[in-house]
Amino acid sequence: MARVLYVSQYFVSADQPGGARHWRHTRALVAAGHQVSVVTSFVQHKERAIPERYQGRRVVRTAEDGLDVWRVYATPGYGSDARSRARNYASFVPWALVAAMRAPRPDVVVASSPPLTAAAAGAAVATARRARFVFEVRDLWPESAAATGLVSDPRVIRVMDLMARACERRADRAVALTEGIRDGLVARGISPARISLITNGADLDLAPNGAAPVPVPESAFVAMFVGQHGTYGALHTVLDAADRLRADERVRFVLVGGGDRKPALVEEAARRGLSNVTFVDPVPRREVPAWLARADVCLLPYQDSPLFAGALPNKTFDYLGAGRPIVAAVPEGELSALVRRAACGIPVPPEDGAAMAAAVRRLADDPAAAARMGADGAAYVREHYDRADLAARFVSLVESLA
Repeated sequence: MARVLYVSQYFVSADQPGGARHWRHTRALVAAGHQVSVVTSFVQHKERAIPERYQGRRVVRTAEDGLDVWRVYATPGYGSDARSRARNYASFVPWALVAAMRAPRPDVVVASSPPLTAAAAGAAVATARRARFVFEVRDLWPESAAATGLVSDPRVIRVMDLMARACERRADRAVALTEGIRDGLVARGISPARISLITNGADLDLAPNGAAPVPVPESAFVAMFVGQHGTYGALHTVLDAADRLRADERVRFVLVGGGDRKPALVEEAARRGLSNVTFVDPVPRREVPAWLARADVCLLPYQDSPLFAGALPNKTFDYLGAGRPIVAAVPEGELSALVRRAACGIPVPPEDGAAMAAAVRRLADDPAAAARMGADGAAYVREHYDRADLAARFVSLVESLA
């Protein structure tokens, strides 16, 4: 039995909104007979508030799903601006260090980035407690933070780069979520032999018990987005597409989730008079399949930036696992190649509302083709992206170090 310490500032279970990658991987470790402690924040990334049960506290230890969970303070209420996010990231670190040093002494420390500050805390704990270190890279920082405008001060970018390189040097193994991230780590000097590619995947065991009560006409052809309404996603493309299809009474656009950009998107839809667009509050992870069961096509809009050519977001696999065709408005790269390879949808240029509208209309006009794409995507994800298989690979990696 190995003792594993898992540091992730945003640790989401199936009962909360957001991606449950960390929860799945830690639960797989427990199922394999290992002892797992998790250090995470009171503040959930999607909700950005401290639950009442943690008010006035700094470190709380609980037992959850067989995990030894240490939840710690970080500043709530941050937005898309760099200053409030920096406060949130920085405030997590000291309390995470306190919790990590109180937790049972680990054989292996796993730390996930972004944010880099959480990964750096994990690396420091691994050194202090003489443990092996796994550095999981879900996004290349500082590159992506700079490309999206989250950080522009060259001094801050330099500090972030130094922090990333310190984590990379300390890591016994690095885990990359996409081929683009893996290539980026190699370009930064990490030997390919030290990098494992473990992508996101579909939670095929979360089968829906019927469709959710989506507030649209029963006969509507539903184009749905489920996820964060934030900086990375270009959801204005969906509004542009809805504007172009406002005269088509068959089609309704449904956006499920929350985030920094949601208030502005709601306001913009109202200003345009887009009665064919419906916004829905975030739903727990385990309820996502029921919402997708009501979708006829799912949308993946991203910014027109080379950064997103290597994107392979978690929602891709949710959509595929639900057997729904995808309209992917992304730069040519990893995601568009997957859509073509799996024959599971239609890739269109990023931030092109006309192209997205044409793709949605094409699928609405040909429901047989839409059903075929959805079935092909479901078959492909079962073969290549079953989350249970990917979690098993993660367990093997940790065991090889322990």
